Amino acid sequence: MSQSYKKDVLRFALFIGELMLSNGAETYRVEDSILRICKSRGFNHINVFTSPTVIIISDDRFDGLSFMKTIKKRGINLEKVSLLNNFSREFVNNKDLKIDDAMEMLKKINNKNTYSPIITYICAGIGCAFFALLLGGNDIITFLLTFITSTTSLMIFDKVMSLSNIPAFSSLITATFIAIIGVFITELNILDTPKMLIVGSIMPLLPGVSFIKGLRDLISGDLISGVARSFDATITAISIACGVGLVLEVWFNFGGSF
Repeated sequence: MSQSYKKDVLRFALFIGELMLSNGAETYRVEDSILRICKSRGFNHINVFTSPTVIIISDDRFDGLSFMKTIKKRGINLEKVSLLNNFSREFVNNKDLKIDDAMEMLKKINNKNTYSPIITYICAGIGCAFFALLLGGNDIITFLLTFITSTTSLMIFDKVMSLSNIPAFSSLITATFIAIIGVFITELNILDTPKMLIVGSIMPLLPGVSFIKGLRDLISGDLISGVARSFDATITAISIACGVGLVLEVWFNFGGSF
């Protein structure tokens, strides 16, 4: 096989790994897909190193090639992960599929339209409102206020993320906003306590998926990736706690109470 063909295969494997990792795929899934793709085209000496921020693909032969890609943005899009996972298997099974055609199919998956932000905000708001209902906020006012607060807070989170691209900072600002709204509404005697509204509204901010993926990586033996994901989730959780705790502490000092 020619050197140029080998480069194309490795670049393709790197690209699909990048898309999977940036959309929230587990480390073992990314590495397994890359290795299967390379082996399907006759390259059996490929090594892969994957962490939440970088992918490195290299050939362990003396004259081998190496490719590296840093991952600047990460999120959770399980639909794209599923599509990429299925496509990698299709590529492995179809030996006649050309690299150029496969790259075009990958780009189509990457550019696939997801739900619009408005639909995402509304659905998340409804989920938060029902969660507040489960916690004891069993009246229409708590339901509606939690829906409005959570929807607005998600808009703020996305806006801050577009400016700073730091999840922990965005979570801190958003959690602070949620706590302020809860305290303000309580001071107006609209609600008896801000507890249900605050807990319900911060649900989309909680890094539950990231933490579970970190544990999954640790169990699989991907120690660096597992520790990194778990630490990132922990920092986000601490940021949320600090944002809410700061506002409530100030409120308590001025005579507020649950």
